Amino acid sequence: MRITRWAVVLCFLLCFEGLSAFADWPPLSPDDLSMTSVKEQPGAPALILLREETDDDMNNMHQVYERIKILSDAGREYANVEIPYSRRGFSIGGISGRTVHADGSVVPFEGKPFDKTVVKGGGIRINVKSFTLPGVQVGSIIDFRYSLRYDDHRLLPPEWEVQNDLFQRKAYFKFIPFQNHGSMYVQLDHGQVANGIAWEPLLGIAKQPEVHHNAAAEASFASSAGQPTMWIDLNLENIPAFVEEPYAPPASMIKWRVYFYYQEKLTPDDYWKAQGKYWNKDVEGFLGSNRGIDDAVRGIVTASDSPEQKVRKIYSFVAKLENQDYIPERTKQEEKVLELKINKGADDVLAHHSGTHDELNRLFVAMVRAAGIPASLIWVPDRSREVFLKPYLSTRQFDAEIAIVQLGGKDVFLDPGTKFCPYGILDWHYSGVEGLRQSPKGAEVGQTSIPEYRQSITTRMASVALDEHGVATGTVALVFKGATAMRLRQEGGKTDDAGRKKLLEDGLSDSDGRKIMRGLRDILPGNSDITLTSKPDWENPDSPLVAEFHISCPLAVAAGKRLMLAQHLFQVNEKPLFPASNRTNAVYFHLPWQEADEVHIRLPAGMTVDSLAPDDTVKLPYALYVVKQKEESPGQIFSRRDFIMAQGVFLANEYKPLKDFFDKVKADDDQTALVKAGSNVATTN
Repeated sequence: MRITRWAVVLCFLLCFEGLSAFADWPPLSPDDLSMTSVKEQPGAPALILLREETDDDMNNMHQVYERIKILSDAGREYANVEIPYSRRGFSIGGISGRTVHADGSVVPFEGKPFDKTVVKGGGIRINVKSFTLPGVQVGSIIDFRYSLRYDDHRLLPPEWEVQNDLFQRKAYFKFIPFQNHGSMYVQLDHGQVANGIAWEPLLGIAKQPEVHHNAAAEASFASSAGQPTMWIDLNLENIPAFVEEPYAPPASMIKWRVYFYYQEKLTPDDYWKAQGKYWNKDVEGFLGSNRGIDDAVRGIVTASDSPEQKVRKIYSFVAKLENQDYIPERTKQEEKVLELKINKGADDVLAHHSGTHDELNRLFVAMVRAAGIPASLIWVPDRSREVFLKPYLSTRQFDAEIAIVQLGGKDVFLDPGTKFCPYGILDWHYSGVEGLRQSPKGAEVGQTSIPEYRQSITTRMASVALDEHGVATGTVALVFKGATAMRLRQEGGKTDDAGRKKLLEDGLSDSDGRKIMRGLRDILPGNSDITLTSKPDWENPDSPLVAEFHISCPLAVAAGKRLMLAQHLFQVNEKPLFPASNRTNAVYFHLPWQEADEVHIRLPAGMTVDSLAPDDTVKLPYALYVVKQKEESPGQIFSRRDFIMAQGVFLANEYKPLKDFFDKVKADDDQTALVKAGSNVATTN
């Protein structure tokens, strides 16, 4: 009878999948078909007319339906639908769609979705199921739906991302939590039992999710047969589009959203106290497996070393071990050939000379303790996605463990588990963020160190000779220290010499498109010649990353018997950082930073300086810009530019003085010198 019951359920689900492809679509109005623009988002490429998402932990399913009106050629891109998912326990099905033209004619989607792997490595594999709706034109309306299924043994309380890059006329979200015989009984980690569902709404409106009860199901405990006794939903209209702005906080932080989680009925303080206890027990159990660690530490440090010297030596040792989060994902066959084993304790990490980010940091703490120095860990979120929300009672917020060492009575936050991370700084993802830290009481809320501008320094130096046609030829040195050097080394370690050279020339952007480092081709005029003459040291994280080039580029334009000369070689192509007059979101720099530029320009014989741009100093409580120019000897111009941004986050109401500062910096950077040609020097217009 058990087999028969499951066969019936399976048949029902398969029928549901099949029927969904041919289900009726919601009716369309003549106004929707004739619409050409949306007043709430002028110039929008498209409009979401209707969006529905249902998360069903009773049936292990997530369903999505969207109806989008195409308003411009750019909006036709919304016909390309991509669904990210993991093949490990997840599958995509029930895909159907259609295109409705403005005249009401319908073109059904009859193609086959394409599946590809987009992320693979560090134990993570993400696939994308993609398809394109047919015949989409300006004025068309597209409908599509799909379902994502996950393993029966898995529960996935959702994170509703309410806002979109498009204005949404109507949106409906529904969550059906797991229920058993009319009650919620979910086994959590550490033997805990959830007796309820909770959510943390982060919405820019007063309306909040609502709870609904199925009285008939409650009376008969019908949830045991798959019918829910309760669910939560959110029904919204006229949702404003999310505004994309340069240097804004991560969209996942500031978009309207709702987090759900299964919970015990605890206060936040009680919950985090309990979770800290479990986490602390897990950490100490891992650190307690320490066979061979004392001997290893004695081989690394000496009795005469100061505590800091000991910590630095241990840090260097751990940082050189294989970092499993940095190397490409291995196949099971490769793991078998290499005889890779699971690290169950710090001694395993040491014996295998290999570990994940957190395993390496745990080994580091174990070794520092073996050297007689207090050390502990803090468990934190990745602030490229989120920050710690104490009312959100879920450890899903946390991503990484960072080491804390007590030196001279002060906390020093260290991260040898991040590849190429220099001693004394943190990857920005884990800096200045709250989390759970170990303490004598078990665990408590703490915060990692706030980054300083001295921890991310770029120095650029140029010495060039100008010819009578305004072409500058000479040498350029780029010097990167701290966080920027770390990111360059991380990317450089994934490629060969040619790839590293291209990295230095083209620059490096973060995952959100922000420039971490402007490449030399970004900096110099487009028709410049660039030759790498001295390669950086890509391996030593404690040394600056230095690259030297030979360049030839146009630097001046002729005007009669004068040349208009760009004195700030490294700002020639710099664009305004904040062109918009107003701001919706906060300004969010990943890190404070410092720049120092020096340029020496030697004029051709017979050419003299007519005028130089004036010196200037611009100060704010959190920023400094100083620029100086002089003729250091006859026919030799010297320019020095120093820039410091010492703060990382600015609220929208603090935007104007920040914008004014950067506008002034841009105006000074753009000022030019005039040089005058003698009678023996040819000039061209």
